[in-house]
Amino acid sequence: MAKNIKDLFDATAFDSEGEKIGSVKEVFVNDDNGQPTFVEVNHGLFGMGSSLVPLRGHKFTGEELTLAFPKDRIKDAPEFDTDSALTPEQQSEIFRHYGVENATDTTEYANENAGAGVAGAGAGAAQDRERTAADREVADRERTAADRDNRTADNEIIRSEERANVSKDRVATGEARLRKYVVSDKETVEVPVTREEVSVERTPISEADAKNYDGKIGEDEASVTLHEDKVNVEKETVPVEKINLNKDQVQDTERHTTELRKEQVDTEGAHLKDERTDRK
Repeated sequence: MAKNIKDLFDATAFDSEGEKIGSVKEVFVNDDNGQPTFVEVNHGLFGMGSSLVPLRGHKFTGEELTLAFPKDRIKDAPEFDTDSALTPEQQSEIFRHYGVENATDTTEYANENAGAGVAGAGAGAAQDRERTAADREVADRERTAADRDNRTADNEIIRSEERANVSKDRVATGEARLRKYVVSDKETVEVPVTREEVSVERTPISEADAKNYDGKIGEDEASVTLHEDKVNVEKETVPVEKINLNKDQVQDTERHTTELRKEQVDTEGAHLKDERTDRK
């Protein structure tokens, strides 16, 4: 059973990795076969940004529209004026950006009363705008009838207000690196050393030495070898510590302010008492 194009407007778009992107803002259909070709999806903080994405290779289950492209490529898509139909050149540029020039899509959709926001993907911009305006008028009438059906009595109205839906994107903010470099320093080490010195000792001749003396007078000499410690300094490279880069999760709070609209109710006529009933 073919899905209806109107169902796409209630879908939440996800990228090819299953990451949530945002809601479907608009659907572009092919003039020749009436099948949807592109969707415009909201993304970014509070859904302020939007991108056109081909439906080629998509999956639509329940209210989840899984597109065939990663979130980064969707955010970087070329921007066009979505208030008018796309020209063939613009369509080709979008297909080239996503790399699906020759891909086809086999999912079929019913195009009966597609509703507001359906725009043509072909070159007939004026005809597409007229069809879009007519679809918006039909959708407005349907919403008005739905509002009447939601009232439990003629003396009730529905008050609505906007709520802020906040999502988070994980982005890279910087890079930390470890780098080794060499510096020179001087180190002084005191090493105890020993050396030999010569001292002259004079002692009287003993009787035994005197008896052995030959009585000759002449030149003679005596010598002794002196020693001392010599210090040798050698260097070796040794590992001293291992350094790692660790990441810690730090919790913080950011304050973001946005403007939200809400409906207020004024009463006219006789004195009225405002009573509120909390429904659970």
